[in-house]
Amino acid sequence: MGKTYRKLLIRLGVLLAIAVVALLAVVLGLPSNRQRLPNPNGYDEFVKAGQQVIDSPGRYPDLDHKELEALVSDNAEALRLLRVGLDEKCLMPVDSALSNMNELMSQMSGMKSLAQLLAAEGRLHEMDNQPVEAARSYTDAMRLGNEMSRGGLLITRLVGVACEAIGCQRLAKVLPRLSREESCIVMADLQAIDTTHVTWAEVIQAERSCTRYHIMHNLNPVEWAVGWWNTRQSVQKAEFRNKSVLAHERLLMADLALRCYKSERQNLPARLEDLVPKYISKVPQDPFSQGPMVYRPQAGATWLVYSVGPDGVDDGGRPAAKGWPVKGDIRVDSTW
Repeated sequence: MGKTYRKLLIRLGVLLAIAVVALLAVVLGLPSNRQRLPNPNGYDEFVKAGQQVIDSPGRYPDLDHKELEALVSDNAEALRLLRVGLDEKCLMPVDSALSNMNELMSQMSGMKSLAQLLAAEGRLHEMDNQPVEAARSYTDAMRLGNEMSRGGLLITRLVGVACEAIGCQRLAKVLPRLSREESCIVMADLQAIDTTHVTWAEVIQAERSCTRYHIMHNLNPVEWAVGWWNTRQSVQKAEFRNKSVLAHERLLMADLALRCYKSERQNLPARLEDLVPKYISKVPQDPFSQGPMVYRPQAGATWLVYSVGPDGVDDGGRPAAKGWPVKGDIRVDSTW
């Protein structure tokens, strides 16, 4: 019995060793496809801007007009540097991030503060009855989230998603206050973001670079295998968040196009395809179904437009509930 048991353990050990070697060969053998960093690099400006942030922008929802005015004024230099970065090509320097993860986490904190600062600026514009300027602040937060993610790791993308979500949530409230002409301006900004959006494949490619780095600096295959197994569900949840913010942005585009159509024609289109090409360049696609967003005209010249969500099931627009796995549809919370 003892010999049989030892033989079984030896066989299992051999199989495990073969599996680990095979996985290492696959991971280490993957091409890095590392891109050359642009010069100047907008990411560097984002880092500088984050270091310039004064006070706590995260409290912007609770501030009155005077307090918001002071917050935005005190952070004028941070906002200037941020917008310099938005006008430049961006790529996160992965090599330096991998060698100093504490510095990377500090940078991520600063960039989230920048998104909150843009939200504060937008809210101040709303109070001053400047909805199109407010919308521009919110789309800048979305651009920040997208551009800071370019070439970045999984954690970078998650913070980028959080920045984009801040912009999405605020922009949804402003849409009803925009004129048709202003809606066209915001539509152009959203379409530009969508056209240049960071793909999930880019994120995973950068994350593989991180895996290679840790394998080469920690040759304990058991620890690596356990870590890989434990992060599988985290990656799945991160992909859902990435698709979710993409769905929200495309739903905002559809909502704007429908408002423009209704404003000009005094009725609603029978289908989203009728918006192309005058009101929108192409029908917004649902990242969860790879088909068009679901569109349902409603009584009273209103409409319902939504994504089927991660379960791929059309629930008639019933909003997704919290929890995992996510059930229900994804909608934007805009008011009429």
